[in-house]
Amino acid sequence: MSSAVSVWSAQSQRWAQLIVSKGSTGLDLSRLRFRFEVNAADVETPNTLIVRVYNLADETRNRVIAEFDTVTLSAGYVEGPKGIIFQGDIKQFFHGLERNVDKFLEIRAGDGDKAYNSSVINVTLPAGVTDQQQLAVIAEAMGIPVAQTANGYLTTGGILPRGKTMWGMAREEMTKLARKNKCRWSIQNGQIVLVPDTGYLPGQAIAINSASGMIGTPEQTDNGILVRCLLNPAIRVGQAVQINNRDINQAVVKSQSWPSYTSQYYPATTSDDGLYRVLVVEHYGDTRGSGNDFYTELVCLDIDRSAPASKSVLADG
Repeated sequence: MSSAVSVWSAQSQRWAQLIVSKGSTGLDLSRLRFRFEVNAADVETPNTLIVRVYNLADETRNRVIAEFDTVTLSAGYVEGPKGIIFQGDIKQFFHGLERNVDKFLEIRAGDGDKAYNSSVINVTLPAGVTDQQQLAVIAEAMGIPVAQTANGYLTTGGILPRGKTMWGMAREEMTKLARKNKCRWSIQNGQIVLVPDTGYLPGQAIAINSASGMIGTPEQTDNGILVRCLLNPAIRVGQAVQINNRDINQAVVKSQSWPSYTSQYYPATTSDDGLYRVLVVEHYGDTRGSGNDFYTELVCLDIDRSAPASKSVLADG
């Protein structure tokens, strides 16, 4: 059996798990049909989940709305890779009838929504505090952990020559610290993750091709390289992926004097070695629907190869 056939076969039987919880109490909704859409990006604002669960008993629906404030969605394949693709705070419920046939409960959630939108900080730091120590103070104020860090990475800012007061929204202090170290920061599955402007997360690049589950043809756009594949929980924001440049539909733009430069089209740069950094990850799935929704869409950017991978990551989920 060829590798292409074996990979697609292993990814033929879908697996998904949906759990709502509060503290140590949880409720597994996985036996019911549900549709989901996860949007994760290399930006500060929280990632989002919209999941619609069908035909809950009224008693169960009311319990979910009244008791639980956190949702965890895992997905993958019975005989293939599986893992958490979203974990965050429930922001809103919406329930009713779909096509006058199926009852549904829709859950809308944000990854680290409370930490991002509600956390304030009011501390005074003494002289001599390092950036790494500042990061720990900010994370404590936000009430979420920092993902595993590369030792000694936060060194560009040195130490505080004098005392410093942090006051206001914790996210604003996080932004200041990240920018000082030429990083971007985001919350991914309840953890603070930083990726340098020219870097990417460590580890082997994930190959995306026809043998590993690529769907259709990647395209070069002004937003980045767009590619779709079978749902892959291993793909993370900030990670490196390998795409064969010959598979990419590439745009060629000739210089034009009209219309004005503001409306000209500038496609994203393609990588000479096919390595790209994941900027946006969107997962779509339907556990029992008649359609084929169970895939991942990516927006990727060319990697700056001048940044060594071993020094390009502060945190890895």
